[in-house]
Amino acid sequence: MDMQAEAASYLVSVRPLLYRPGEKRNVEVAIDAETAAGFGMRFTQLPVVKGVLENRAGVLFFRYTAEGVADLECDRCLASVAMHMNESFEHIVVTETATEQNDSDYLLTENAMLNIAETVMTDLRLALPSKILCSEDCLGICPCCGVNRNQHSCNCQQA
Repeated sequence: MDMQAEAASYLVSVRPLLYRPGEKRNVEVAIDAETAAGFGMRFTQLPVVKGVLENRAGVLFFRYTAEGVADLECDRCLASVAMHMNESFEHIVVTETATEQNDSDYLLTENAMLNIAETVMTDLRLALPSKILCSEDCLGICPCCGVNRNQHSCNCQQA
């Protein structure tokens, strides 16, 4: 599958749902490695997305869960960290907002086309903890000699 076809496979038209209260559409898609890498993330188990687009009383909601195993790096020692992610998200989907201030409150679609991959990958990145650690007591890398202090000790003078 070429890159343009892959990108198109993540696009969902929300136009049929916008004006039909009670209308639903199930969404199930796997995010491929190339798309995830484009958002700066690697996975040992690629994210699988399961959700629903639903018009409730004239308001379009996108509710979904994304599950996968992210391949991250410890912020202290740079060791590989496998983080299981099973996250739930909910967005109100709109085709336009009244002001720019409202842009962050809603999931804005261009031409009534929702980009599932962009939404999911953005949500997953924001769901990551601010500090990734291989363990809470990670000793990190010695700033003087560069040895991983979890694996070896060094004789450097600590400042």
